[in-house]
Amino acid sequence: MQPAQLRAAERRLGRFLGKVTPLLGRVERQTHAGEYVRGLLLDGERKSITPIAERVPGSDVQALRQFVNQSPWAWAPLQAALTTLLLDRLLPEAVLIVDETSFPKKGDQSVGVARQYCGTLGKTANCQVAVSVHLGTATACVPLTWELYLPHAWSEDPGRRTTARVPDDVRYQTKNELALAALDRVRTWGVGARVVLADAGYGTSHEFRAALTTRGLPYCVQVAASVKGWTTEPPAPPPYAGRGRPRRRPPDDDIPASHDLPTLAAALPATAWRTVTWRAGTKGPLRSRFAAAAFWPAHGVRSRGPLPTRPVQLLIEWPKTAAAPIKYWLASLAD
Repeated sequence: MQPAQLRAAERRLGRFLGKVTPLLGRVERQTHAGEYVRGLLLDGERKSITPIAERVPGSDVQALRQFVNQSPWAWAPLQAALTTLLLDRLLPEAVLIVDETSFPKKGDQSVGVARQYCGTLGKTANCQVAVSVHLGTATACVPLTWELYLPHAWSEDPGRRTTARVPDDVRYQTKNELALAALDRVRTWGVGARVVLADAGYGTSHEFRAALTTRGLPYCVQVAASVKGWTTEPPAPPPYAGRGRPRRRPPDDDIPASHDLPTLAAALPATAWRTVTWRAGTKGPLRSRFAAAAFWPAHGVRSRGPLPTRPVQLLIEWPKTAAAPIKYWLASLAD
């Protein structure tokens, strides 16, 4: 950057910090927050406290370390303020994206660190995992809120919790529960009932999809190939005969066998498939072959609950060069 560009960037950063850091309370916290943010933005591979203090004139290592590790301030009001700023800048068609970020670690002292799947490395490794909700458009994606996943090994170890200063009211929550709580938070911040996107780690769960529907949130989520259901409407319960309890589901013998998604994809007619180009990529247009069909999930068969009465949309990606479909999504966008 030229000197004039750097000065303009510093003025924009100063205005931004002036809007959000007062929520931290004490003046010294606001000062250290500005130093920390500047240190993260400046050049330099290492983003730990000592290198940041060396990059930012006038900062102090011990003061910055205390601000990051020990200074008590509520994060929710700050995230709410950031969300308000972002909503003013992103287009109305922005969607909510449920995601998680992994932080590889070598030791065992960082809160929540454990051997678990690490998306950053693409394998099981020693890491922390944060569940987050982002606001995204076709050209931008920004985080709104996030929370660290605390594995069972941490939540059930009082000594480890005390050493790491984990608050007493923090209990074990599944990643799905953390994601739903995050969606509830951003709704209270004025985000509205936007479409929710998620990968198969979340979308495969019938309970997660049902919770989105209960909240009035339309969704398009990736699911595993093992999900079963029908592409034709299953039978309804028989009419009430006037005696006993009304039946919630048809007799088992009347329920057709459900099938997994690869089986259903193979049964679709050739006319169901379309080649779609959706945007330009770094190596040319992104293009693949897709089919869509109405789909009734068979979760109720396993739980002996009522069968679905309304379908969702099943979207399948099956490139012509692939031996089998490679991705599946379920969507409630028509609702």
